[in-house]
Amino acid sequence: MKQFSILSLTKLAVVFLGIFLVTFSSCKQDETIDLTVEEELAISDDESLIANKYIVVFNEDFVPSSKSRNQEFTDRLAKQNFSEAHRTATTPKIKKFVTDNSIEQSRVTDIFTAAFTGFTAELTKEQAAALADNPNVKGVEQDRIITLDVVNEKGGDMNSPDFERAQFTSCGVTSAGGSGTGPSTKWIWIIDTGLDLNHPDLNVQTSAPFAASFAGGTAQDCNGHGSHVAGLAAAINNTIGVRGVSAGARVVPVKVFPSCSGSTTLTRILNGINHVALYDISGDVANLSLGGYYGSFCSIFSSYISAIAGLASNGTMVAIAAGNSSANAALYQPACVNMSNVYTVAAMNCINQFATSYSNWNMNPVDYIAAGTGLYSCNWNGSYTYKTGTSMAAPIVAGILHARQAAPLTGGFVLRGGEFYPIATR
Repeated sequence: MKQFSILSLTKLAVVFLGIFLVTFSSCKQDETIDLTVEEELAISDDESLIANKYIVVFNEDFVPSSKSRNQEFTDRLAKQNFSEAHRTATTPKIKKFVTDNSIEQSRVTDIFTAAFTGFTAELTKEQAAALADNPNVKGVEQDRIITLDVVNEKGGDMNSPDFERAQFTSCGVTSAGGSGTGPSTKWIWIIDTGLDLNHPDLNVQTSAPFAASFAGGTAQDCNGHGSHVAGLAAAINNTIGVRGVSAGARVVPVKVFPSCSGSTTLTRILNGINHVALYDISGDVANLSLGGYYGSFCSIFSSYISAIAGLASNGTMVAIAAGNSSANAALYQPACVNMSNVYTVAAMNCINQFATSYSNWNMNPVDYIAAGTGLYSCNWNGSYTYKTGTSMAAPIVAGILHARQAAPLTGGFVLRGGEFYPIATR
């Protein structure tokens, strides 16, 4: 059943209404879903919602995305030509739909054609509700602010006596089986704060149309998060700095956080995912170390889920951070996504203990666990630093996916609350 997930209840209203979520469906029937207190809180954070900004996702049988054509490419130029031709042919259809539904073209800010088809626009609540009832629309939801999870926790590499070596290997890399080498023709896409485009320890794809920024300016990182992620996945095995799991792999910056900020919008993230879906080929890897207490259950419609499902088709593998709220990962997007070629990653420390102080949990949807506490990796401006979080664990798995061109092996298990989380390794 199609759902209109604006999710705009205030916290006060939720208290009075009890623990349930009201959604609007194309069947024009109210549907009540019983929620736990934790689930209630997950959907009641109105502060993150952006007024009058909505994301509209089409049914694939109305306007198919390029990914839904189920064509698997190994030649990047052929994929680029195919995707750009599809975008050229599909965009007028989307614009016609906009006009036919009495929406001014100037209100449309973004159009998506690759991972999924749809658009973001400035709409009234009445217009959004009307579109949700349109039989050609899969769902409509309100745009929102997404913020990087930041964990201030020491340990991990900080305690290593090996730190003074000319080239350092993080415990995150060693616990994953050490550095390996993946195919040079396959890339790791880092959807994040950008990358240090000139970092001496990163093999960065800097040319357009592949390197991109959806946050203004270039794809240069001045936050450090994206560069740190890239280093764990793919830092070069040379005589300096650090080395990554798939050492020297080509990393592609897709900047979705403006300036040096740790906050962005869901629409920018969707643009980043859609961008990768335009130019990826079979065997590529995408890393999503993104924050966002987005809402409960992946069974509820979400443009985020639609985008990741499209991205993970046709041979592309996706690593996703489980989140840093020490809570049920099934309540968080994108961590809750559980499908083929998508790997949600929880975090442990360097002695293989579950990072209970921050890592989200739940074997459904978590697929693997990797070290994420106090890891040493690349930073912006050619430097290096320590960071902690599932954001650091996910690129360990991204590196394994690239090096193996397959799902990780299991190097033992970590126990948490009666569940055994498989340690990702090459």
